Amino acid sequence: MKKTLLLTTALIGTLSVLSSAQAELKIGAGVKTAWKSMDGLTAGAPARSGFSQERQIDLSTSGTLNNGLKYAAGFSLEQDGGETGFDGSEGNYVNVSMGNTTIQLGDDSAPLNGDYNIVPRAGNAMNEEVGGVIGFSQSAGTIKESAGIAVLQKFDGGAVAINFVPRFGQSMETVDTAVAAASNSKSAYEISYAGKPVSNLDVYLGYASATKDNSDVQDLKTTSIGAAYTMGNVKVGFEKVSYDLLSGVDQTMLEIGAVMKLSDNVTAGIGKTKSEVTNTSGVDTGIDEKITYLQIGYNLGAIGTQLSYVDIDNANNQNAQDAKAVVLKVNTKF
Repeated sequence: MKKTLLLTTALIGTLSVLSSAQAELKIGAGVKTAWKSMDGLTAGAPARSGFSQERQIDLSTSGTLNNGLKYAAGFSLEQDGGETGFDGSEGNYVNVSMGNTTIQLGDDSAPLNGDYNIVPRAGNAMNEEVGGVIGFSQSAGTIKESAGIAVLQKFDGGAVAINFVPRFGQSMETVDTAVAAASNSKSAYEISYAGKPVSNLDVYLGYASATKDNSDVQDLKTTSIGAAYTMGNVKVGFEKVSYDLLSGVDQTMLEIGAVMKLSDNVTAGIGKTKSEVTNTSGVDTGIDEKITYLQIGYNLGAIGTQLSYVDIDNANNQNAQDAKAVVLKVNTKF
């Protein structure tokens, strides 16, 4: 699951434990609670409403190796709703750095991956706000949640990342001696750039590819391009993502958004998404999913709040599947 802090959430300190002269252990935690209400989708159907929650513990350390190289490592334990156990494949990473170059072994942590936030919002992406009923997904096609190796190179004006995973869509095995089944052995890679080529302009470019196996119709290919520009208290941006999906269906998604800082504690945003789909024969279905959203974030110091209103037409590219949703989120770190 992609982890996105609310735009207006304050920075909260974490507990730090000095474990040696060269390493520092940091422990943090957080609780995210949401209330959602949605009506529509099917004529005459009752509204969907209720609470959801996510709890997470984060541990990290950093220091200097005995050869002078810098290192950092960490992982998270996530628990959703009424789960009794924790998700152990949450943000695992081991980084070794020399200057501006970092090599990472990780799971659910690939740098500059396709889940990158380039469109400005006052809250979360739509797949997190109303996921499960819409086709739009900021994170679709990314290899972020697969286990692999990455190289991050920083330079003046930005950074480039190359991520490689031996098994697309697969996390770390449950024990360190496990070997993946043959059906899960397709590899994938991703090349991304994020930076600020000129003042006030942010740019993101990405390309990902996963080889097909016997059950797939074609290779997965994902191309992303996006930019955002800041003008005083206003920031506007867009992103276009094209997918050649493993199933043979192709999808193109476009999002535009803008936010305005109303005060030191309040940010408001508006945005629209559009998702076009072709069938396996390459013919456009002619049923575009369109989403309009309004968001406002309020920073209360130790607690960040977010309110979203979402209007959906042709959800998941299904004709006349329209809905409206209200989402209230409370996010705190301790």
